[in-house]
Amino acid sequence: MVTDPSTLPAGGMTEDAGVLVVGGRVEEIARWRTLIERYADVETFGSERHLVLPGFVNAHHHGRGLSGIQLGIPDDFLEHWLLDYWRMPPLDVHLDTLYSNLRMIRSGVTTVIHSSYAREWGRIEAETRDALRAYADAGIRVAYAVGFEDRVRFVFGDQAAFLASLPRDLAGRAHALAQPAGEAETERYFAFVSDLHEQTSTNPALRILHGPSWHVWCSRRLLERVAEDARSRDLGIHLHVLESPLERDYALHAYGMDCVSYLEAVGIHGPKVSFAHGTWLSEADIDQCAESSLSICHNPSSNLRLRNGIAPVARMIERGVNVAIGMDSWGMSSNDDVLEELRLAALLHRLPSRRRFESSPDSFDLLRMLTVNGARAATFTNGLGRLLPVSPADAVILDFDRMAGPWLDDSVHPVEAFVHLARAQHIDTVIAAGEPLYHEGRFTRVDEAAVVREVAAAAAASPDPAFRAFSQTLRELRPHLERHYEDWPPAGAAESFYVVNRR
Repeated sequence: MVTDPSTLPAGGMTEDAGVLVVGGRVEEIARWRTLIERYADVETFGSERHLVLPGFVNAHHHGRGLSGIQLGIPDDFLEHWLLDYWRMPPLDVHLDTLYSNLRMIRSGVTTVIHSSYAREWGRIEAETRDALRAYADAGIRVAYAVGFEDRVRFVFGDQAAFLASLPRDLAGRAHALAQPAGEAETERYFAFVSDLHEQTSTNPALRILHGPSWHVWCSRRLLERVAEDARSRDLGIHLHVLESPLERDYALHAYGMDCVSYLEAVGIHGPKVSFAHGTWLSEADIDQCAESSLSICHNPSSNLRLRNGIAPVARMIERGVNVAIGMDSWGMSSNDDVLEELRLAALLHRLPSRRRFESSPDSFDLLRMLTVNGARAATFTNGLGRLLPVSPADAVILDFDRMAGPWLDDSVHPVEAFVHLARAQHIDTVIAAGEPLYHEGRFTRVDEAAVVREVAAAAAASPDPAFRAFSQTLRELRPHLERHYEDWPPAGAAESFYVVNRR
């Protein structure tokens, strides 16, 4: 059993141990035979040949169950692909999020940071409540970042010039979509976050976060107000930062300083802030993130699929940044399997170097990214990510013999074996707050087959005329946007210090 990933490898492992759960929390850890003899009438899970780990945290997600490719949206450069992302049919939020939750639970996820975008513009409040209902139905914890932006940018650079370059009819339709949010909409957002926080503040499975979706879509005043409101209510903040090289170039040009310094200047920093991606952090940015004690939520598959590169995770860990791992609803196989994401991260950061022993994340680092680091990024500071007395009883029970078979040398640490060998099929039981959500191949709360049928039916339904018109406008914008970026980057763009195969 791994009891405390933060102390690995010196400690944190207990052999021949069992966990007594009372009221959704860990009551006692002792030899498993002792616990079974003492509490003969208590329901038991696992055996002496199972590996028990804290529940896993998916530290960045959008609640998308059906993947982009299933909905006709292929991968591409992020800035081109965003127009396609907005064109994805607005499936029933509760149903699609529930479908995603089931697939995550199967791979051991018990906590999620959900970064919300409105699937249909103007419906963020209704969609938020539908998504939160899906998490409650599935039984897993969520740190829910309520999305908002007060300006829509189709392109980096001069937005007005881009719109002026379009054919007249298309320019009119695009201009209507790019209208900034007014004061009333902004006030409504802050009131909604306030109400939601008050209504859910006693729910141990929920954290409400501010979610200014992407700094480039937010005015400085909005970001300053988010920072002020978060401090006054003790809320976390989760947003996309330095996901792509074009974004980094734009930030330097638009802000007159690097992106991390700009966000710190507006007040977005500190231990309750998490940045999704951080793919193009500079060495100075990394030091600044470490000093601020904020978290980086690393999404290796999404970064590759959307051609954004490889984040400097080895440097982040080396310098003390809290790094968690997420799937961005765009995982390697589009199946919400966090173990695949973990294994990709394990391999991706073994980059070449002149220094023979250049640091790279080891298996203990990776398990921390999946558990305690993710819990910290999600602002669950109640012992989540550990299995210790009074910690929340979130656990994953794996069949170690099946995982390690047919042979595993005795010298291999169980955590090393887990990182490199574990697959979802080896998970026997997933428990959240002491409740088994998945056991021996079956979900205990939700009829998976029924959810799959309903998701398929929802995807087959035709979008309404308004959405079809919206989608057509975005289709027509696509070639103009591609031409806009042909001459990118602007003068003065910086090179990355962290490039594959550059020594």
